[in-house]
Amino acid sequence: MTKILPQIRLYFSYLMLALAFAFTAMESPIGIAEEASAPAATPEQASQTQTQKININTADAKTLAENMKGIGIKKAQAIIEYREAFGPFLTVEDLASVKGIGEKTIAKNVAILSVE
Repeated sequence: MTKILPQIRLYFSYLMLALAFAFTAMESPIGIAEEASAPAATPEQASQTQTQKININTADAKTLAENMKGIGIKKAQAIIEYREAFGPFLTVEDLASVKGIGEKTIAKNVAILSVE
C-alpha cells in the first residue's frame, strides 16, 4: 500500500496538470474577438516596454513594489529609506546593503533595474 500511494499521487498530479493546460488552452469566442480588435503594438512600443528600466535612485516605493519580483511595499519602503539615509545606489548590486534583500532577489530583478 505504501508503494502504491506515491504512484497514485504522481498520477493525480499529472492529471491535474493536464486539466490545467486544457482549460487554459480553451478560449471563448468573445476573448478571440477582443484580441482581434485590440490594436497591435508597433515594434517601437514593444522595444520601449522591454528596455524601460526602473531607476532605483528615483523610483517611488509603489513603483518598486509593483515591478520588482519578491519585493513588497515594506521592502520597497526600506529601499527608499536606505537611499535617503546613505545616498544614491552606485550599482544595482548595492541593493544587497538593504536589510532583507539578498543576491537572489537582485538576480531576479537585475534586468529591469538601473541606477541612471
